[in-house]
Amino acid sequence: MKTFFTLLATIIFSSARADYGYMKLPELVCNADYGAVGTIVKIDKNYFYLKVDEYVLNRLDSDTLPISKFEDWPCGKRFDKYKVGQKEMVFFRKSNYVIDDYELLGYGGGDEFELPIFRDTIKYQSNYGKLESYRLSEFLIAIKDYATLAAGVKGTSKPLNKSEQIEFAKKSALHKLLIEWKTYSKQKDFEIPGSGMLVNLERNYIYEDYENKILISTQNKDSVYLSVEDADVWKQDNYFIVKPKSGWTSRWLNVYAINARDEQDVLLNQLFEVIELPEPSIYFGSSIKDTIFYSYYDDAIPTVGYYLDELHKDENLSYELLSYDYQIISGKSKEKFSIKSAYGTKEFQDRLQKLKTGDKIIMSNIFVLYPNNKVKQLKPKTVIIKME
Repeated sequence: MKTFFTLLATIIFSSARADYGYMKLPELVCNADYGAVGTIVKIDKNYFYLKVDEYVLNRLDSDTLPISKFEDWPCGKRFDKYKVGQKEMVFFRKSNYVIDDYELLGYGGGDEFELPIFRDTIKYQSNYGKLESYRLSEFLIAIKDYATLAAGVKGTSKPLNKSEQIEFAKKSALHKLLIEWKTYSKQKDFEIPGSGMLVNLERNYIYEDYENKILISTQNKDSVYLSVEDADVWKQDNYFIVKPKSGWTSRWLNVYAINARDEQDVLLNQLFEVIELPEPSIYFGSSIKDTIFYSYYDDAIPTVGYYLDELHKDENLSYELLSYDYQIISGKSKEKFSIKSAYGTKEFQDRLQKLKTGDKIIMSNIFVLYPNNKVKQLKPKTVIIKME
């Protein structure tokens, strides 16, 4: 019987490893916002502190970075236990970019973002427990060349021409990997339906001070244009953007043929109500109720979104929870955590695993990024834990 359970555990564990697809190296580099080479000089429960020797991808005004530690899980493990003195290259991002309250987070679920350095070699974890080796000097050249390339086109719509791509790819195999991922990774947002229609991709409203997406589907999408009174309108990818100016309660959206002679040649028009972006709800799991049905620690981690009703969230309006204070009241004890990222720190997660029925959660100082990129503070929210 003991042998059976050992075999079963091995099968389950092996399957779990295969469930997570590790990020490819060019995907990591091209998605990362920052990259730095340095040495770990301090470790605590939540962070490792990287003393920076040099930045290789963008930079921060700091020479020591507190970066959230990676925690081993069945589908991913770190190359080694955290130790002071480990030298590595780290690719990371801020948990948000609109307020000063943020944490530094790595990319990937399997610790791909930490690349250990051993003398003249750097290693990348491409799969569970599998490290690929590169010559450090060549790796640094390729990453810095990519950073220079990315900085040159940042904030512009100008694509790299074919000759620039070819010249970059010739420099090394790693250069080729990076440029191919950079060039071909873009995907369509959605497919255009075959029949003609006018569709608001958010809801049947137009929101003030917001770039509403309007899809006009025709056999030839370039044969029509959209006109809206007292609003900014422009074409983007396969749809139109409509950004109403303030002071109106409704708007006519008028569709014209490209060769229309005057305003009377309208092909289609539709009246939309103009409203403010709605205030989002704080929810846990998939419920906005005041009772949390708890079975695992992430059931007690809040998320923010606009709900059409008690159970259905509007997936087209994107709100981001930036930071908040999280107080746990259990009997006579009170504990407070200041959270700056989606899942908080390891210390916070460990505490959530000890929640029990009747515990009260009070959220306050809740700051949210709205879909129009404005930051607003929400009113406090209180919920009660109930074990499932």
